[in-house]
Amino acid sequence: MQNAVRNPTAQSLVENVMQLVSLPEIYLRLQRVIDDPLHSREQFAGIIAYDTSLSARVLRIANSSYYGFPRRIETVAEAVGIVGELDIRNLVLATTVVDSMSTLSRQGVDIGAFWMHSLRCGVIARQLALKTGVFKPDVMFLAGILHDIGILVIYQQDAALAGAVARQVDEKHQFRDQAERELLGFDHAEVGALLIEGWGLSAELAELARCHHQYQLAQQNREASLMLALANRLAGDAPAENADSDPMTASMIEQLAIGSDLLALIVEQSEQQCAEIKNIILG
Repeated sequence: MQNAVRNPTAQSLVENVMQLVSLPEIYLRLQRVIDDPLHSREQFAGIIAYDTSLSARVLRIANSSYYGFPRRIETVAEAVGIVGELDIRNLVLATTVVDSMSTLSRQGVDIGAFWMHSLRCGVIARQLALKTGVFKPDVMFLAGILHDIGILVIYQQDAALAGAVARQVDEKHQFRDQAERELLGFDHAEVGALLIEGWGLSAELAELARCHHQYQLAQQNREASLMLALANRLAGDAPAENADSDPMTASMIEQLAIGSDLLALIVEQSEQQCAEIKNIILG
């Protein structure tokens, strides 16, 4: 068993998945438009409008409490103008990656719970960024959605990997990333970062994924990595109601200088937004 789980490398696992799942074409088309300094809002909106299902998703999100605009947004072009091209692009990426990655076979992963945790992490991370002004809210949301994607890369390929890690977590009372590093020599955070790099997404997004369990290792965006690590814990490992009794979570909150009232507001607003947009993004 030990040899079976030590054979793959992080890079080989990612290369296998990249043959099955590439970045969605509609995302690539939107990015090409953004990269053109002479593009128009209408060009950008036209790509989204071509896909009626995606258009409906964009309008539903734009009119949700996630953005909280006081009046109803009626058209995709209006949504692009108000929400912004980068936010729309990231929402498109999030929804299409959820769809495409969920088609992979997976061993020992509850895919509904997996994406719900990822969505909750993304929304909390965005709220932390909005309230503290530390980093870009749109990037933090996408980082939250993608932070655990390495789990799907690892466990869709070999049942032995999933079983060995699950036993290690249960028997040694370890976190999943700790068990992975001990058994494999790398963890799902590293695998996720390699996939993000392989897709050609931003270096800051790759670093956030790579460091969401070990934010101290971040070279460029340490405070943003700390925020994502906190969002990850608030979304699952150490929910806000237990934050005071969890030393690691309490330390992160202290480092970010977030008061208890602000933290409560962030969690409350995040839960409200998750409840409203989960069916839009997760399908």
